[in-house]
Parts: sequence; C-alpha cells; structure tokens
Amino acid sequence: MFKKIVVIASAVLFSITLSHATEPKIEAYKAPFHVGKTVMACGILAETKHFPNRHYLNLDKKYPKQSLTVLVWNKDYRWFEQRFGEIDSYVGRRFCARGKIEEYKNNLQMKVTNPQFLRLMDK
Repeated sequence: MFKKIVVIASAVLFSITLSHATEPKIEAYKAPFHVGKTVMACGILAETKHFPNRHYLNLDKKYPKQSLTVLVWNKDYRWFEQRFGEIDSYVGRRFCARGKIEEYKNNLQMKVTNPQFLRLMDK
C-alpha cells in the first residue's frame, strides 16, 4: 500500500513539475494576453529592421502594426546568422521565438539572445 502511494505521489509531482517547466506555445497575435510571461510565440516573419546595435524581427505585419517584435542585440546577431544564414531571406516564413513578452513604448517585444530559442518552421 505504501509503495502504491509513493508511486502515485511521484507521478503527480512529476506532472506538476513538467507542466511548469514548459512554456505555452502561442500565436504572436495573442501576445497581449501573455505580457510578463515566458512563451514560445509563433508568426510569419513580416519584416526585419537592422540598426547599428540591434535587429528587429517583426511578426505577422510590418512596423508599426506588428503583433510582436523579436529583438536581437548586435552582439548576439552573428550567432543567429551562423545558425540560419541571412535572416532577411526568411521574410514570409513562419518563425517561433521563445522568451519573455515585454511592453516597450506601446509595442510588445521579446528579447532573444540565444539562437536556440528561435525556430524556423516548415510552411
């Protein structure tokens, strides 16, 4: 009997831990409902914008109508290009990014520093 209780308790604890360890996967247009949360957000890469110290990947629509902006700082961008090649060539393709959704100047953005948190999806 005691063994059975331990097994059940372990299974419940494992499932609770697993559910907290994985973040939800959302469509980028649902980002306003997840501000402050870490998620995997997916959408169509509508536009890339490059500035001297940062790069913006706008999902679903071009700025200023984008659902979500993925921000990659210049110091990290080379790692993204090593993994994906020329990111500009993926405009029109489906992307997913993992990170915390934040509000910045009335826009929603997600800072991504590791290329493993960016996924190019099949069409």
